Amino acid sequence: MLVGVTDEGELARSIAKYLKQVIIIDSPQRVIKERPNVVIHTFEVPYDEANRNPSAAWNINTWYSINVARSAHKVNSTNVFLSTFMVFDGKKGYYTETSTPNPLNYYGLSKLAGESGIMALGNYLVVRLGALYSTTYRGIFHPFVKGILRGRRVIKCNSNFYVSPITVEEASEIVSSLIKRGIKGVVNVGGKRKSAVEVCEQLGDMFNAKVVPFEGKYYDFSLDDWLLRSLGFTVRS
Repeated sequence: MLVGVTDEGELARSIAKYLKQVIIIDSPQRVIKERPNVVIHTFEVPYDEANRNPSAAWNINTWYSINVARSAHKVNSTNVFLSTFMVFDGKKGYYTETSTPNPLNYYGLSKLAGESGIMALGNYLVVRLGALYSTTYRGIFHPFVKGILRGRRVIKCNSNFYVSPITVEEASEIVSSLIKRGIKGVVNVGGKRKSAVEVCEQLGDMFNAKVVPFEGKYYDFSLDDWLLRSLGFTVRS
C-alpha cells in the first residue's frame, strides 16, 4: 500500500513509522502523478497560528486540503483527513461522531470546512483527534511547554477546561492501524476525559515545573470513544 502524507511535520513523521511505503504529496499534481492508495492530510496551520492568521488557516486547512483531496478522488485514493475536537463548542462534552459541530475559533472552523469538503467526495476517513501533545507538538498545550522551555517554573492552568488528551505517538499508531484496516467514515481518537491541569502536571513533571490551577471559564471538549473501543482500541494516554 502506497501512502502519501502532505508534509514532513512531527505528526506525519510519527505516522510514517507505522507504514511501509510513504511518500510526500506536496501538491494536487503530485497526487495524480504518484497515484497513492491513501492520502493522509497532515499539513496544516496549527491552532495558535491559525487563530492569529485566519487567511493562512483557510488557505491550507481548508482549500489546499480540499484541492489535494479532489486529485486523490480522481485516482481513487482514500482521503484521510486529520481533524480536531475543536470543531465543537465545549458546552457539552463527550462528543460523538454524530454530534453537531459548532467551532468557537478559526482553527476549528477551518478544519470543519476541510472535513465537509472531503466528506462530499466520498471514500474518506475523518479522524477527529483529541488534544494532541508531546514536548514539541504545536497543539493547545504548546504555550505551556514553550513557557517552561523559556525558563518559567510556575505555570497557571485552567482546572475547568476538559479534553480527551492523547500523545502524538499513540495517535499515530491508532491512525495507521485504522488505515491498514480500511476503516472509513468519522472516528474520534482521544484518551479519557481529563482536566487541562492533569495534562499540564504530566508535562510539568518532565521539566520540573510547578502547575498552579485556577478556575477559569468552563469548557468540556472531551470526545466519546465508544466507536474507537468497539473497533478494538484502548487508548493508554
